Amino acid sequence: MTNRNKARGDAEERAVLAILRNNGFPHAERTRPGRLEDQGDIFVTRTTGLAPGVIAQTKNVRTPVWSEWMEQLAQQKARSGALIAFLTHKIVRRGGRSPIRLAIMPLDDFCTLLRAAGHGDTPEEMS
Repeated sequence: MTNRNKARGDAEERAVLAILRNNGFPHAERTRPGRLEDQGDIFVTRTTGLAPGVIAQTKNVRTPVWSEWMEQLAQQKARSGALIAFLTHKIVRRGGRSPIRLAIMPLDDFCTLLRAAGHGDTPEEMS
């Protein structure tokens, strides 16, 4: 018998992967499931060598467990050696409307992304 939660989680990973690929990340790939050293669900980009540059962890549950998820995300980021890690959370809407998928990350990491995109000053420049 198939585990219903696992099937739902796998479907969400595939959906997020398709969204990433359709939005400019054609080399995004799912990580190998079942590894003891969980490195997230999706390698969005890779840096030079084997380490992923960006990882994503997907969630498809009704009730979020933010503090637990963010702790797991920090561990996955460290294990994978990624520069950036984010969490996706699917929000199902009533009335047959398309779901909303959120991308959640620590504010410090978000500031790093903004600076990399040319916005803001580095902390050293502010001193």
